[in-house]
Amino acid sequence: MSANQLRQRQDVPEEQTWRLEDIFPTTAAFNAACNDLISRGQAIGQQQAVLLSDGATLYTVLTAYFQVEALADRIFSYGEHLYNSDMTAAAGQAAYAQAQQTITAFNTATAFVTATLPQITPAQLTAFYAAKPQLEDYAFIFAQAEKRAPHILTAAEETLLSALGQSFRAPETIYNKLNDADIDFGTMKDPHGNTIPLSKEKIYQLYQSPDRAIRKTAAEKFSAAYAKSQYAFAEALQQHVHTQNTLAHVRHYPSARAMDLTEEFIPESVFTNLVDTVHEFLPSAHKYFALRKQVLALDPLYTYDLSVPLVGEAPLKPTFAQAQEWALAALAPLGEDYLNHLREEFNNRWIDRAENAGKLSGGYEEDVFGVHPYVLLNWSNTYRAASTLAHESGHAMQSVYADASQPYWYSQYSMFIAEIASTCNESLLNHYMRTQYQDNAKVKAYLLTESVEDLLNTIFNQTKYAEFEHFMYTTDAAGESLTPETLTDKTAALDAQYDGPDVAPNPWPNVSWARIPHYYMNYYLYQYATSKAVANTLAQRMLTDPATAVPQYKAFLSAGASDYPIEIVKKAGIDMTKPDYIRETLQVFDQQVDELADLLTK
Repeated sequence: MSANQLRQRQDVPEEQTWRLEDIFPTTAAFNAACNDLISRGQAIGQQQAVLLSDGATLYTVLTAYFQVEALADRIFSYGEHLYNSDMTAAAGQAAYAQAQQTITAFNTATAFVTATLPQITPAQLTAFYAAKPQLEDYAFIFAQAEKRAPHILTAAEETLLSALGQSFRAPETIYNKLNDADIDFGTMKDPHGNTIPLSKEKIYQLYQSPDRAIRKTAAEKFSAAYAKSQYAFAEALQQHVHTQNTLAHVRHYPSARAMDLTEEFIPESVFTNLVDTVHEFLPSAHKYFALRKQVLALDPLYTYDLSVPLVGEAPLKPTFAQAQEWALAALAPLGEDYLNHLREEFNNRWIDRAENAGKLSGGYEEDVFGVHPYVLLNWSNTYRAASTLAHESGHAMQSVYADASQPYWYSQYSMFIAEIASTCNESLLNHYMRTQYQDNAKVKAYLLTESVEDLLNTIFNQTKYAEFEHFMYTTDAAGESLTPETLTDKTAALDAQYDGPDVAPNPWPNVSWARIPHYYMNYYLYQYATSKAVANTLAQRMLTDPATAVPQYKAFLSAGASDYPIEIVKKAGIDMTKPDYIRETLQVFDQQVDELADLLTK
């Protein structure tokens, strides 16, 4: 890579990229699939009038619908992944646009299917089962449809909403353009005096620099880049939030939060229990920040000081190959079958790891049923990057187990439980690494800090973001505008509440609200916190009682969407409708802060 710019996509070695040919071998095959999807969607659409005429017809249409929906997922994944590889490339832009348009056409033609299922009466369903026993394959779908019935509109209205799908996604698309293609963080001098280009990943690395001036400059440039476009970011958020509030009203929900949680059959008490319990433990977070201030001997301790390692320069700088070895060793308690799936992921280009110009920032996993999962990373030689690899691989392994155990229509596990497997892997990795370095005080302190900050970031910070998200929705619902000033003021207030008296805000306006992509994912952030609390409990059980816990965990991984998410987690022994599991995890956090303080003192 040039000293002055990120390398271009065409300069990335093939082995560092994902193999999209596994989805479609050529662009021509992708184009043919798009045409096929539209044709088959139209054929399904012609069955609207006869869908409920008899059990055999219902079974035939549903079977065809799910077959074609699986193809739609493949089309969307191909276009999305190609686009995310380099959002400035014309080929990716064209494929992503074509995928979106094709999916919109398919959804418009077939919207009547989900709109019609809630109309089935119990007597009809009994008769359909008697005439076509194979319909039992879809029994849980019928049960969910019955529960969603009050919020499903007429077939014509559902068709109209489906036709507007691309418009509903526009705010997120605009945000992604701003956040990844248009934003420019500029350059700065590194600790050696070299001028370096700044990217999100590079700035996150610089936040860990022992040189405070470097941290401050990186943070200031990071904030300035977002502040420059704050009105555009605020407008994108405003439009997204308002659209979701409008959809909630149209679908007869009392609020967007009720709509998004009810969609996955999650009681709103799960959200409020989280916020209330985290507030109860804010003094534990404040205690950690006070320790950080003391150890670093910084007064004031600014927000840009919160990532620098407490033991000096990060002692672990793994290569990607070494991070793979760590993951395989740390996850060995899950058994040889799990490790073999991991090796398949590592050795067959399921992962796109290189950072390049125009590439989507951060990381994610997305499953392609009938193919395999895909993982996007922006690799850097840090322990946190290794933890991210374990995290995204946890998602991938849940997809592998669910795909192997469930038919397509039950394979795509609920968003509510999606972060359990991923954060469980993070916990197992950190535990393994601490055992490997138990006689090295510096590395052990570093890893313990990582564990504490993992809980801080995944539970405390994600709950803070969830509170902010809820503020945006309630503010818009009250008819008030989400201006940059409103968003910045609320961010500052929440930061002060969560950070406590020992952390001073950075000496410039806090526009961090503009950088978080999850605000476009509709009440998703709180699920990081609830999932992490569950994951910690499961990881501890697998380490202390593997004979019992590992089979339960794999049953959880394999369940997919074959039951309500709350019930799937209950089968693993945890009741998420009660706050106990959150409290237990935050007690561990408090204990680890004390252990870290003792270790650093010695």
